[in-house]
Amino acid sequence: MAAEPAFAHLPADVRPLAQLDAEARIAHIRAERWIQHAAAERLLGYLQEAFDQPSRERMENLLLLGESGMGKTMLIRKFGRQNAVGFDEAAGVQRRPVVVMLMPPQPTEVEFFNRVLEAIEAPSAGYWTSGGQLRMSEIRLLREVGARVLVIDEINSVLVGSPRQQRLFLQLLRFLSNDLKLALVGVGVPEARHALLSDAQLRSRFSDIELPLWTPGEALRDFVTRLVWSLPLRQPSPVDSAKLRATLAERSGGVTLGICKVVERAAVGAIRTGRERIELASFDDPEIWRGVAAPGRGTRPRPRGAAEARRA
Repeated sequence: MAAEPAFAHLPADVRPLAQLDAEARIAHIRAERWIQHAAAERLLGYLQEAFDQPSRERMENLLLLGESGMGKTMLIRKFGRQNAVGFDEAAGVQRRPVVVMLMPPQPTEVEFFNRVLEAIEAPSAGYWTSGGQLRMSEIRLLREVGARVLVIDEINSVLVGSPRQQRLFLQLLRFLSNDLKLALVGVGVPEARHALLSDAQLRSRFSDIELPLWTPGEALRDFVTRLVWSLPLRQPSPVDSAKLRATLAERSGGVTLGICKVVERAAVGAIRTGRERIELASFDDPEIWRGVAAPGRGTRPRPRGAAEARRA
C-alpha cells in the first residue's frame, strides 16, 4: 500500500509550501491570492456571458455591486486574466479583450479617457488635458487592442460630479457602448446603482449582480474551508463549525476582507506558537479582530452567500 503523502490534509499544490520554514509560510499567508469556490464561479459566469455576447447595436451590460471589502476588484481581475491573450506579433499590438480601468475622482471625459489609456498602457497616458482628438484616438486604440469588455471599477465616483457632469458622463458611456459595440461592466458599492438611474436608456441596458454580505450558511462553510485549505499549516484545522461560522459572519460584518484577515491572522498565530492548526479557540484572541468591521455591521441578513474570494 502506498504511503500517505506528507500533509495529506492539504491540496496537492499547497503541500510543498507546508515544508517551508515559518517565515516563508507566513509570507505566503499574507500574500494576495484567489480562492476558487462555487459562488465565485457563478459571478464569473455572468461576466463571461457579457464577454461572449456578439457585437450588436444594443449590448447587455452588467453592474457589479457590493460593499467595500467584498473583493469586487479581485473578481474582475480574475475575469481579466481568464480572457487575456498573448502579444499579437503580426500586428505588433498587445490585445486586451478585457480592459479594466479605475474610475477617475471626477467624471470628466478627459480624465476618464486618460484612465483608459493607462489601463491599456498607452504611452500617451496622462498627457491629454483637453478634448480635441482624444475621443477619436481613444476609440481607435480600443479597436486596435480588440476590447470587447470595458470594466469600470469604482464607478460610484460619478456621484461626486455635478448633475451636468454626471449627465455628460452617462452620455459618454452610452456613446462608447453604441459606437464600439462593447460590453460595459460597472463595479462599485450599492450606491453606484443611483449613478445610472438618471439615464433611462443606459439603465435599461444594465443588469445588477450583487455580492451580498456573508451569512452563516453553506456558502460561508465552503468559502472558509477553501480559505483554510490554501494556508500551509502542518496540522488539519477543525473549522467546520456552525459556531465558528456565526462568529465570523457577525464579528466581521459579513465582509470578505474581514473574514480573510481574522482567519489568516489565526493561521500566523498557529505557526508562531507551534500549534499548526486553526480551531474555534483561535478566535478568542482579541488581537485577531483588531480593526475588523465597524460596530453593528453584518446584522442585515441577505438571501444569498457572498460570491467571491479575496485574500487579506
